[in-house]
Amino acid sequence: MKRFDTIFLFRPSLWDLFLLVAVASLLTACCKDDEPEPVPVDRTVLVYMLSDNSLGYYGYDTQNIKEMLQVAQAGELNGGNLIIYRDGGDTNPQLIQIKRDASGQAQKVIVREYPNRNSATGEVLSAIVDETIELFPASEYGLILWSHSTGWVPGNSSLALSRKRWTGPLTRSFGQDGSNYMELDELVRALPDHRFRFILTDVCFMGSVECAYQLRNKTDYYIGSAAEVMGTGMPYTLTIPLLFDYRLDLSSVCHAIYTYYDGLSGAYRTATTSLIDCSKLEVLADATRTIFAAHSEEAAPDLTQVQHFDRQRPYICFDLRDYLSKIATADEMSLLDQALAATVIYRAATPSILGTVPVNTHCGLSTYALGSGDATLDSYYTTLDWYQQVYPIAN
Repeated sequence: MKRFDTIFLFRPSLWDLFLLVAVASLLTACCKDDEPEPVPVDRTVLVYMLSDNSLGYYGYDTQNIKEMLQVAQAGELNGGNLIIYRDGGDTNPQLIQIKRDASGQAQKVIVREYPNRNSATGEVLSAIVDETIELFPASEYGLILWSHSTGWVPGNSSLALSRKRWTGPLTRSFGQDGSNYMELDELVRALPDHRFRFILTDVCFMGSVECAYQLRNKTDYYIGSAAEVMGTGMPYTLTIPLLFDYRLDLSSVCHAIYTYYDGLSGAYRTATTSLIDCSKLEVLADATRTIFAAHSEEAAPDLTQVQHFDRQRPYICFDLRDYLSKIATADEMSLLDQALAATVIYRAATPSILGTVPVNTHCGLSTYALGSGDATLDSYYTTLDWYQQVYPIAN
């Protein structure tokens, strides 16, 4: 704002001075209203990065960290705390803060360094979450899960191991540290209840209703992909500023991921992303249970006619709505659609997955169909909260 010096052409009276001060105060107040000073964002985001695997070998972890440094350099963290726990193959595990110093230069500050250990455990994850909250307290927290993932499928199952041998562009197939894997139930036990404003999974196959429902008490909002996620991960230069915006809009984060990949070509034009309101997942579970209860004695639907998102048989990641539409009546689907509209705030998908799996429909959540895997997978599936809630036979 320009500075105005007052020049008196006559000797002012006390009344003149009073009026001058009053007018100046009003003008100052107007300027403040028109140009409010931004306050720092009171938000801490933890990136739990397990890259002692093929993703680290190809340098996707360092690439994503460089992108985060670019955001800090541009001053787009807005006073928030961007923290990374990285366990890669080249150093011992480290707790890192990405920030901009007093001179305006981006910094990667090593806050803590730990002995070499298996970070794909609930014990380590829980300790890092607690430590981050203690060192970087904030009014709200976000968590980004960065690694390989097989969704809810156990990491050491024959199906999961076969899918890790897929060829083609590298994808993020959560929780691989070397030959160790963190299972979904262990992930859930490690996280405190109702702590996170959002959990963003930058990994493959975590956009399933089973994963979202298992994590429903951990976060307000959940972001995941029903299909594979490219090895490059989400475009951090676009998404990190949005995660530290003064007005957090998670739909815009999902939209940035989708539009970035939709703008690529060939196999790299690959993205499925969705934003889930976890407070509405019980409504979705009720609608799904109603359908299963009404049709429990009927034959299973023909899965060859249902949209899937995985590339390798046996297909186990089916579109939730498309699957249930092969079972439900029109009235039941109407209730389901209402529940989906309330639960899935944002959803988007490219025309295909890695150029090989056409995406004709995408409701925002995938699901498993009992019998589409094998007996071992079916047995494990019955331990999940989603199964316990929606299959009448489970109760």
